[in-house]
Amino acid sequence: MRVSVKIAAALAVTLLVAGCGDAPDSGSSDADGLPTSVPLADDYDPDAHLTWAHNTFAFDWDPIRSVTGADLPFFDPVYDRLLNQTGDGEIVPMLTEEFTPAEDNKSITLKLRDGLTYSDGTPFDAESVKFNLERTTGPDSKISGEVYQLESVEVIDPLTVKINVTGSLGSLVTALAARPGIMVSPAAAKSGALDKGPVGIGPYQVTNSVPGDKVDYEKTPDYWDPDAQHVATITYYLMTDDQTRINALKTGELDGAQLSGDQINTALNSDFNVISKAGSPMLYFAVNTDQEPFGDPEVRKALNMAVDREAVSQGLFDGYCTPQIQPFPADSPGYSKKIGDGLDVFPYDPAQAKEILESKGVTSLDVRVVTPVVTLYTAFGEVLQQQLKEIGLNIEVRPLSPVEQVQQFSIDKTAKMFESATTGINDPDALYGRYVSPEALFNPGNEEYPELNEYAAAGAADIDPAKRAPHYEDYMDAWVESPPHFVPVCSVELAQGFTDKISGLDSPNGRMLFRNVAKSE
Repeated sequence: MRVSVKIAAALAVTLLVAGCGDAPDSGSSDADGLPTSVPLADDYDPDAHLTWAHNTFAFDWDPIRSVTGADLPFFDPVYDRLLNQTGDGEIVPMLTEEFTPAEDNKSITLKLRDGLTYSDGTPFDAESVKFNLERTTGPDSKISGEVYQLESVEVIDPLTVKINVTGSLGSLVTALAARPGIMVSPAAAKSGALDKGPVGIGPYQVTNSVPGDKVDYEKTPDYWDPDAQHVATITYYLMTDDQTRINALKTGELDGAQLSGDQINTALNSDFNVISKAGSPMLYFAVNTDQEPFGDPEVRKALNMAVDREAVSQGLFDGYCTPQIQPFPADSPGYSKKIGDGLDVFPYDPAQAKEILESKGVTSLDVRVVTPVVTLYTAFGEVLQQQLKEIGLNIEVRPLSPVEQVQQFSIDKTAKMFESATTGINDPDALYGRYVSPEALFNPGNEEYPELNEYAAAGAADIDPAKRAPHYEDYMDAWVESPPHFVPVCSVELAQGFTDKISGLDSPNGRMLFRNVAKSE
């Protein structure tokens, strides 16, 4: 465990990948032999320019102010992390040379790479790691819930850091391979330079950023890992409209684009290579328990029964979203095999749901749901509007940027309902910390769930999936008995479409990893 921690069993995800065209042979495949990645081609052009479009933008270059993990693709070129996650779920060193969890899982020791500097010339060392981790858990951080177990950081020597935790490591190892593991220049953070652009360690640097439009990148000189620099320049575009993205791919404006579930077959029929991988993203909606009547678990049970999950999956995703009542993907240690998809536990039954609400004195209720300004999620908001109307909820759909969504739901608490897809760390403990715990950003009512808290702590006490699973079985039993404010709908299969010139692709946890991406002439 000194060099890497193999936790693929905890992080593995069900694979569904479609491929066509003249892409290189797949490096891995699912049960049907379909490709799950595109390995690096031999004939790539090192001077090539890559173009790609996403439905979400990095509205802030300071990772602790990130409110959605969907901005990670924009962070990846400029911000290395302490650890990294490979496509098969293995956690490996990145800015570290090795990492060693203590035998009692109460701490982890990191040995850092020597001779690295941030893009502003500030040295990368143990003090800068301590600064970053303490900042990530500080009062101004939007991602502190992902490292809630972090208690203290000790500088052992200039290149060695020891991280102490309360309880146990839980999802910390995985978190250090995601947003909490991003290292920024302490000098830039203190001076406010991150307000203008990223200052980190990464294979590329930003040369131009137009908020809400695009970001241009070019290679970082003398970068420590030249194998991560197979293209010379990159442009990432924000295109929130699904049709706009696929049209740009078809016309050759883009080399690759994020696809919505209902575009996968279209992309395949147009001879694009498609990577579609079920991962951690869970389509969901959440309510504020401080807003009546959502503090009542029976009302939340009615909400679970008022949503037609199978119709959402088929209607919005062409089936590329697995309907389920659990918040964890099927191969997560948090997934209860006993409950399964749970569609028999909380069946679609608007008549019974309405009866429950009426028994609580609720016959009509005005609710605003804040939704991302993205075609798919706006459509989901409209589905909620239609389906919840049957039980007496009058839904106003308000599309907003992610920052505005969080502001209205979690901070100002003026919106009673929030909908999106979970993003970030594929670990049940991380989802608990970000969405369900009493201090969670997406638990604006600070609702206490004593049983969930107890079982979550027990499930986080080890990094061995086999030892964690029984505690999460209890967790899901408690979840069903008294549903929290977070309502899962379906497990999303994230998809990307590419021309046959693009190789070196992989998709850990369902999100696109471009670190080895290349383009042939």
